[in-house]
Amino acid sequence: MVSVTDRLRFLDALHADSGSAERARDSEVAVAPVEPTGPFIVAFEDSDSVHEVTLRRDGEAWHGDCWALHEDGDRHGRCKGLTYSDGPCAHLFAVRSAVADDDRPGVHVRDAAQERADSVVERVRADGGRRWSR
Repeated sequence: MVSVTDRLRFLDALHADSGSAERARDSEVAVAPVEPTGPFIVAFEDSDSVHEVTLRRDGEAWHGDCWALHEDGDRHGRCKGLTYSDGPCAHLFAVRSAVADDDRPGVHVRDAAQERADSVVERVRADGGRRWSR
């Protein structure tokens, strides 16, 4: 079972001919961000269920989670595709694909490594910059 703290191995699943990756690639899917960097609402055209996906990256590592939603928008339970498989579910693959697709500019995820780098730059600026002596 994958949890939000576990690393999602998208490439490993692709090489293993994942049904989740195939579904995300071959089925019509809508991905809509709730906030600019998630969570994301994901709905496949061939499904009655709607899911809430969280996805973030930390450099090259990806982390995320997926929940089925009730009609009122409350979480119903963890996604069965994520719970009962070794890899990411189709909903996570759909969001990951949307992030990589330049034609879908509204889908972005947090990058913890970039946020750490930005934080260091801001602290250096706040300190007046580093002084170098020769």
